[in-house]
Amino acid sequence: MIGHLGGMSMSAPAEKAAAYLTRLEAERRAAIAASQAKAEEARLIEARQKGFEEALEILGLQISSDNTEAKTDKSSARRRRNIPQLIIRELSFSGTAMAKEQIARSIDYLPWQTERALRRLESSGKIMQNMDGRWEVVTSSVAQTNGHATTAAKLKSRSAAGAPE
Repeated sequence: MIGHLGGMSMSAPAEKAAAYLTRLEAERRAAIAASQAKAEEARLIEARQKGFEEALEILGLQISSDNTEAKTDKSSARRRRNIPQLIIRELSFSGTAMAKEQIARSIDYLPWQTERALRRLESSGKIMQNMDGRWEVVTSSVAQTNGHATTAAKLKSRSAAGAPE
């Protein structure tokens, strides 16, 4: 008997198969939703981690996370530093003019490359080299003794021309 198997009609196995496929589809969708939620959670954790690492970098601390996962070549490579920003920050924080070698040592950079960055910063008007050969940050205005303000560029051009300030 092909139509009946143990008193059941052919539609019963088809109904069971359809119900099973429906359950599998529901499980698949639940798994996708769970994996999307986990992926979002992982992105949020990664963002918090990056923010914390940037805060540590600002404070001058270098602590690596003990991450046992294999990292990709891109993430394991040292992140490129913004050398001009480091130079300006160092000169600003020190408050005094610094020699090229002092700056290179303080930002942990090669002296000849530091000098190149210093020259670029000088040409953009952000820093200047004084008569002693030391570098300092150019301030936007400097108060004169009579209360009037002049720009640092005017002061530099006057000192280069030998005019009194």
